[in-house]
Amino acid sequence: MKPYPVQFRPIPVERLWGGHTMKKHFSVEHLSHPIGEYWLLSAHPNALSVVENGPLAGKTLQELTEKYPDAYLGHSPQPRFPILIKLIEARQDLSVQVHPDDNYALQYEKDYGKSEAWYILNSPTSQQMIYGHRFQNREEYIQAVKSKRVREYLIYQSICEGDLVYVPAGTLHALLADTVLLEVQQTSDVTYRVYDWDRTDTSGKPRQLHVDKAADVLSYNTQLSHQALKPYRQERNHVEVLIDCPFFHIDRVQLKANTVHTIAPIQSPITIIMVSGTAFMEWDTLPAHAVKHFAAWMIPVGSETRLTAQDDVVFLQVTYHD
Repeated sequence: MKPYPVQFRPIPVERLWGGHTMKKHFSVEHLSHPIGEYWLLSAHPNALSVVENGPLAGKTLQELTEKYPDAYLGHSPQPRFPILIKLIEARQDLSVQVHPDDNYALQYEKDYGKSEAWYILNSPTSQQMIYGHRFQNREEYIQAVKSKRVREYLIYQSICEGDLVYVPAGTLHALLADTVLLEVQQTSDVTYRVYDWDRTDTSGKPRQLHVDKAADVLSYNTQLSHQALKPYRQERNHVEVLIDCPFFHIDRVQLKANTVHTIAPIQSPITIIMVSGTAFMEWDTLPAHAVKHFAAWMIPVGSETRLTAQDDVVFLQVTYHD
C-alpha cells in the first residue's frame, strides 16, 4: 500500500489544572473531569496516537513508523517519532516546573529529554507567564524551597496571542490560568515540579514535588531576556519561520482564500495543525479532505499534497531535526 497523509485522533488527558471549554471542539463533553491536554500527535508509550482516515485507520503512529519507516519516520535515529504535539488548556496556574535534557532523562528516567515550544492561541488576562528564575546556584534554590520562598525568585514575562515561546530543557517555567496554546516538544513525558502553589489533588493531598531532580537539571545564573521568548522570524512568500531549534522547525503558513499550498516532504514527514480558517487537502486522485481545526495531519515522505484555502487560513507546519 502506498503511504498517504494521515489524520490522528486527539487524546484527552485529565489534568488538575485543566478546563472544560475545549471539550465541545474535541467531542468529549461526556468527560466530567477537567482536561488539560489534548495529545494531537504522539508516539510516546503513555499515549499513542491512532489514525482516523483511510486504509490505515486504527493503526497507531508507532505501528506506522515500524511498517513504513521511510515514509512516516524518515531519517530520525530514534525508534519512535521524535516530536509530540499537544493542545493545552490551562484554566488554573500550572506548577512551576522544569524538564531535563536527553542525557539526564535517558540515564534516570529511561525517556528522552524535553525541550518545547509554545504557540500562544489565547493568553491569560495578566498577559504573562513564568519564564526563568533568579537562583544563583543549587544551594540558593534548595534553601528557597526549604524556606518556602520560591515565589520570590520567579521571573514573569509578557506573552500575547500569536507569540512563539521556546522553552529549552533546564528552563524554569509555568503557564498561568486561562492560557490556551499549541505545544511542540520532544517525545517525552518527564516533568519535575518545583512549586505547586500549595494546592492539593482530588484526594486532598499535596502533589508530588521533584526538588532534588529539578536541582540537578535547572540552568543557573542565566540571563533570560524578553527577546529570548520570541525567536527570529523569517518570511518567504506566505511562509514565516517561527523557530528553528536543535529539535524541530516550525513555520506559520498564512493563505488567502483560494490559494494553493503544496507540501512535499523529502527527508522527514511534515505535520500540519490548522489554527484558523477552512482548507481542503488533496493528494493523488483521491477526493479532497476537510482539514479541521487543531487536527494533526502527517504528510509522509514522498507524498505531494495540496492544501487549498477556502477562506483566509493560518496553520503551523512542523518538522523535526535529528
